Amino acid sequence: MIADSIAPVRQRSGRAPAGMWWVAWRQHRFTLVVALGLVAALGLTMVVFRLVYGAVDPYPGPRFGGFNRFWLILRLSLIALPVGVGALAGAVVFGQDRERGTQVFALSQSVGRSRWYWTKCVVVAAPLTLAVLALGLIAQWVITAPGLETRIPMQIPDFQLLGAVPAAFTLLSFGFGVPAGVFFRSLAAAMSLAFVAATVVTVTLGYGLYTDLVPPDRIVTPLRSEDFVEVPGLPLVGGYGYLDAAGNVVMPPVCSTGAVEVGTVAAETVRAQWQECMADAGIVSSYTEFIHDDRRGQLTSVLSGICAAIAA
Repeated sequence: MIADSIAPVRQRSGRAPAGMWWVAWRQHRFTLVVALGLVAALGLTMVVFRLVYGAVDPYPGPRFGGFNRFWLILRLSLIALPVGVGALAGAVVFGQDRERGTQVFALSQSVGRSRWYWTKCVVVAAPLTLAVLALGLIAQWVITAPGLETRIPMQIPDFQLLGAVPAAFTLLSFGFGVPAGVFFRSLAAAMSLAFVAATVVTVTLGYGLYTDLVPPDRIVTPLRSEDFVEVPGLPLVGGYGYLDAAGNVVMPPVCSTGAVEVGTVAAETVRAQWQECMADAGIVSSYTEFIHDDRRGQLTSVLSGICAAIAA
């Protein structure tokens, strides 16, 4: 009688909708909402700035200077945001489980370790990287405003703020946050270490060594040439020096024309004396190394690949 009065209980499969993807989303949705909210707020601010700035005549004055100062603040935010969001979000992925000890329970379930690990990483890293990528594209559109388009896109910090470069820095920083969250029991310690390490590597690679990631172009000018060779476009100048007849780089001597009173010797005479001194040292030409702005895509691809490899 009692058994007949009990309503049949529907058997559950034990799996959440979409399986591990749904579980990872439920666990990290707060982190994602906060991080994506910061990115969206900065992106919206940049869009409004571009629309307002484009409607203002670019002339020197207090109003124009105020816009430039606000753009400086936006650029500083875009420098710090990819590293901060990537490192802190990466540390949270496993740092919460590590701090609470719930990783033991998670690994005792039917989900394998690799699937558990990569699903959580993808759920957090993919939307953050795509969001920061959109932010870099917005920044690339912002600099087309009158008065901003003259900036050199290959030099610091414009190169690091445009296109896919901020997204690469986000992925790199995320790669430091994840292992920090795995190996440290304290989430605060993991976040701090990840942020510091990601900042050091990002500054070293993305701001210091990025000019050495691709072979530079070179313009060679004969020493006795009267023509001034101008580097085309808005390039990133890497260095300059002098070459001998065999094409080897040589150190220039200290060529002095002696004590000359101002205005008593023509500029042509001074130049001829300097050329003669350089020729006596075996120097026949000078060179300038640079990376043309047309190669920005190549440099971005190489830098992004290195960041992805480090993160992996």
